[in-house]
Amino acid sequence: MRRGRGHAMTLPPSTARRPAADLLADQRSLRDWITRYGEQHGAGRFPVASALAFKAYTWALIEVAIGCWVSELRVLDVSSSRVAVSIDPSGEPVAEFLSVHFTVLPDDPMAGQPGVAVVETEAELLEALRRTLVEGHLAPAVEAFQLVRGGGARPLWGTVAQSMGYPAATADPALLPDRAGAVQRLLSILPHDAGALVELAEMDDGRGWRPLLLRRTCCYAYTLPAYQQPCLTCCLLDDDGRDAVAAADQVAWRRCEPGGGTSN
Repeated sequence: MRRGRGHAMTLPPSTARRPAADLLADQRSLRDWITRYGEQHGAGRFPVASALAFKAYTWALIEVAIGCWVSELRVLDVSSSRVAVSIDPSGEPVAEFLSVHFTVLPDDPMAGQPGVAVVETEAELLEALRRTLVEGHLAPAVEAFQLVRGGGARPLWGTVAQSMGYPAATADPALLPDRAGAVQRLLSILPHDAGALVELAEMDDGRGWRPLLLRRTCCYAYTLPAYQQPCLTCCLLDDDGRDAVAAADQVAWRRCEPGGGTSN
């Protein structure tokens, strides 16, 4: 907290609610939040803090947008011009809507309501998701974080790719029978071959096999004090190391063979 005129308490710019586009354009505020986020999670090195903060920021968007697509086959517009971001006391980013806009199919009960666009096919719906979520917010977020942290965009897009597939991979199969196919469709809307930054495998935690996205870039989570080992999806593991992590977590995993089969 900072003391303003007349001894009123005001939030620092990187914490107060503000349009997402403004925050992403403000390198100083973005750097300030990343630094504090790292401190709160035990990540003292800025590259690690920025990777973790980026994952949190983009997940706040992906969870709601992809969750809406998976559960209701609707696209909720999370473009940076429609979203405001604030930081809660734990340091986590919270997305709020400045204006709400949906894209739906013709048979959706929302079709015809104000603020609702209608498209004819699921392919067009997926294109609306690409335009609003990916082009409208994730791509600007990658650019903004890259400017602050330095280095290439590949690790950031790798984080996006894993997060994009997660809601579909973990969905109830009664809701989404072809979870692997849904994951692949979602990865297909990412730019710059970002979908290839994850490998589709499978895991069983006792509730049956479901898709598992193995990373080909590092998110640095294994460096945090709260983690005792790399997670099952970590790119630093070979198959033997992944077997050991799976055994410790009491889950099973297997690779997908080309053409849809499984191995392991």
